[in-house]
Amino acid sequence: MYKSKEIRWFKQRPDKAILDWFVQHGQTFDNTDSRTDYYLPLQKEDIAIKLRESNIEIKQRIGEPVKGSLNPDAHGRFENWIKWSFHADKADQLSREIVSGNSHDWIEVAKTRLGIKIIEDSNSNLQIVPVKKQADYGCQVEYTLLQIGGKTAYTFALEWFGDSELQLPDKLINEILGSTLLHAEYSMGYGEYLR
Repeated sequence: MYKSKEIRWFKQRPDKAILDWFVQHGQTFDNTDSRTDYYLPLQKEDIAIKLRESNIEIKQRIGEPVKGSLNPDAHGRFENWIKWSFHADKADQLSREIVSGNSHDWIEVAKTRLGIKIIEDSNSNLQIVPVKKQADYGCQVEYTLLQIGGKTAYTFALEWFGDSELQLPDKLINEILGSTLLHAEYSMGYGEYLR
């Protein structure tokens, strides 16, 4: 079981300021791998089910989203989630059918994701580290290029993980966002966006 607090936005066009921040940290869409996730379409906003690289992931939102902002130009909804992940047997017929796209109504989402973790060292100094680095708590910052049904979209998110909530200084938030405007009406989780 994995708990997180997230804020996420979806846009139809790329965001140069956010992309430039990732480039400054050595990440571009050209030097990162892509993957494909399959989402079960649901008529609920507080549950998301996906098949990802032979894993079944179930996310449940706890409570209602809370309106808030990262800075004066970035307004959205903070959501608390619990995630469970189960390994699917490679011989599982249903999983193979979903991935092959030949049956069932799951939504195929191709993702090329840029990701960085922000953590604290033993002296309480913030460190920006690769997303694969293990940490007890911190904040993952991600910017993802999406391909859904032949259409392109982008999502930007911050995900706080662990039992302690890492406080990000305003200066760092402003460095990440630059001149980006993020409006609350585009802030939601994947399940709601795909609906």
